[in-house]
Amino acid sequence: MIKFTRLHLVLNLTVFLLISSVSFAQQESFCGTEYSEENRLFYEQNKEEIQRIERQFLSQSPASRMSNATISIPIKAHVIRTNSGTGGLSVSDLNDAIENVNNFYANANMSFYLCDGINYINNSNYYNFDSSDESAMTSTHGVNGLINIYFANSAASGGNPVCGYAYLPGGPDTIVMANACTVNGSTLPHEIGHFFGLLHTHGPSNSVLTDELVDGSNCSTAGDFICDTPADPKLSGMVNGACNYTGNANDANGDDFEPDTSNIMSYSTWACRDYLSPQQYARINATFLTSRNGFICPSFNVDYASSDTQTCNDNLTVNFTDNSVGVTSWEWDVDGDNIVDYNTQNPSHTYTSPGFYDVSLTVGNGSTTISTVNFEYVKVGATENIPMDQDFNSITNSSSLGWSNNPDGPSGFNWSFNNGSTPSGDTGPSGDNSEDGNGIYIYAEATGASGNSVANYVSPCIEINSNDATLEFSYHMFGEDMGELHVDIDAGSGYTNDVTTPLIGQQQSQQNSPYLNRIIDLSGYAGQTIKVRFRAIRGSGFTSDIAIDNFEILGTLSVNAFEANSISLYPNPTKGEILNIQRTNIDELNYSVVNLLGQTIDSGLLKNNQIDVSKLSSGTYFLLLNNDQGRVTKKFIKQ
Repeated sequence: MIKFTRLHLVLNLTVFLLISSVSFAQQESFCGTEYSEENRLFYEQNKEEIQRIERQFLSQSPASRMSNATISIPIKAHVIRTNSGTGGLSVSDLNDAIENVNNFYANANMSFYLCDGINYINNSNYYNFDSSDESAMTSTHGVNGLINIYFANSAASGGNPVCGYAYLPGGPDTIVMANACTVNGSTLPHEIGHFFGLLHTHGPSNSVLTDELVDGSNCSTAGDFICDTPADPKLSGMVNGACNYTGNANDANGDDFEPDTSNIMSYSTWACRDYLSPQQYARINATFLTSRNGFICPSFNVDYASSDTQTCNDNLTVNFTDNSVGVTSWEWDVDGDNIVDYNTQNPSHTYTSPGFYDVSLTVGNGSTTISTVNFEYVKVGATENIPMDQDFNSITNSSSLGWSNNPDGPSGFNWSFNNGSTPSGDTGPSGDNSEDGNGIYIYAEATGASGNSVANYVSPCIEINSNDATLEFSYHMFGEDMGELHVDIDAGSGYTNDVTTPLIGQQQSQQNSPYLNRIIDLSGYAGQTIKVRFRAIRGSGFTSDIAIDNFEILGTLSVNAFEANSISLYPNPTKGEILNIQRTNIDELNYSVVNLLGQTIDSGLLKNNQIDVSKLSSGTYFLLLNNDQGRVTKKFIKQ
């Protein structure tokens, strides 16, 4: 469970004296982090995804996410000393600083640990560090796959003294800290905040008054782009010993600023800063999940896998496999209640009640423990019934809302969610299947995977509580190397492959071509609970991105607008030229006649409760009837 609390950290006398001894000028210029055009573009490109994860994070409650486990993130600590090995940050100060950071970042479901101890850099040239030396130093000492934090006796950026600096997302995995500022309790959390996407509360510029208005009306597009942090005029020299704002600046409307002097990301004095807001934690978590993850310590890492984690039945046995490295102890919480269930390396657990279960694993190596957690990892029992309409716009990752992303082996061919065009050129759609194309869709990314790799995307369990249900989805398959898309259904005894004709090869002629639709008859599954699997097979090259959108399962008895009305078709099957529609108390309806491949054969306004089917060839068709109250799908056969 996430608890948003102000962390009032008590500084000991030593730290207090240290703060008192540092010049006020250094406090005014303590952060050298810069906001570049590349950073702005990176955020804009990922904004939709980040904001969706933020909304999900902020909506979490004890009922929806019980586990309070964190995801441990490895860092590489580089302590710079003189040529003779003197000076440098002490081990105890480093450990205290990391513990302090973890006290803050637990609220973002994150914690940090040292990978392979401390790397000591005995080089007097870097001891009093300037950013002009960064390239030479990091090329020699930087470690790929880790967050590299360099602790120097002092730090400067372009000759100007700073407490530290970090790179915003899109930049290197590098943070630089001055030792005196590392122990002040707020600057290291501040720089890590930048690393995970936070701006200063006064906005991206240190020299221009923030454009954020005090009334908050432009909070999402101005200042720090976060709405639960008040507009901040930049607090250097404007906070007294009681942590009160002493300035008198006004915003563009003439309103007096009322900034938060306790915010970690402000330029308030060190001792006053002890708070990050809920949305700041959400931004940190979303940035971690979208762009700054994948950090792995090769000698000490926590990871696990498992057998099938989803069933439509009310019980499920899951076999967990520990894939951690360098560990000697295990603590499994397999149901998200924050109680250790198993201490064995590879436990097996049987779930006997329907629900979504968080699974966390904490491992130790005798001196340190680290952990990871997968929220809603195990899904037991039917979770949906029809009507089911999933346009994916509320999804926060490819495995949310009960869906499962299950690639066949470590091929790199996976389903992901996206908005806009896919990362690769000359393949994939230009947007989702909506009028403006600005929504979310699911796609299988071909880049980085080998030919014929398989990616499975599995729906939640769906109860087919209708006698004439149909499944409809939209798809986009553009690219000269295009592979295949198959649809399979599991009704409890294993998958039946290819319940509709497979889609093989390129289906669209260009990236901005409209999506196509496919309809599948589910009447044979009436009264059963099913899972639907989209099985993508990668083509011969990277231009084979496959997208799906607008997943719907509908049926007459399950559409509220038509529940009180009787709709039937006659004669059905029909050999004649006219198909009659019997209906009661339903207003004007539009209709579409669609074949099994999802192609619309005829459409229009229903007149005289009759449709001319004389030009239809023999086969099975779907009649889609709709108005502003809802939609119903009926199957008929032309003989």
